[in-house]
Amino acid sequence: MTESQSLAPPRSHRGKMLLTFGLLALPIWPFGIAAWMMSNTDLKAMANGKMDPSGLRLTRAGKILGILGLILNLLWMARMSLAHEAAMNAAKLPIH
Repeated sequence: MTESQSLAPPRSHRGKMLLTFGLLALPIWPFGIAAWMMSNTDLKAMANGKMDPSGLRLTRAGKILGILGLILNLLWMARMSLAHEAAMNAAKLPIH
């Protein structure tokens, strides 16, 4: 490591943004992917001392909410797909 690298201040954290993305992931699934991926990058940078660790809790919360939002949206999409299929099958039944 060179002297200029060791003297460089760590990048500021993006904890508030990642927490916001995690919250937005609950109704909008692409934010879940963004929160998850960006949080992983930031957590690695914090562990290596390249990013300000004061946003660690916000970053972790954003990651957890992003994953949760993504899972809930996938479950909702699967449920809607099954409901649509059931409705289409019910429409094909003959009426007596």
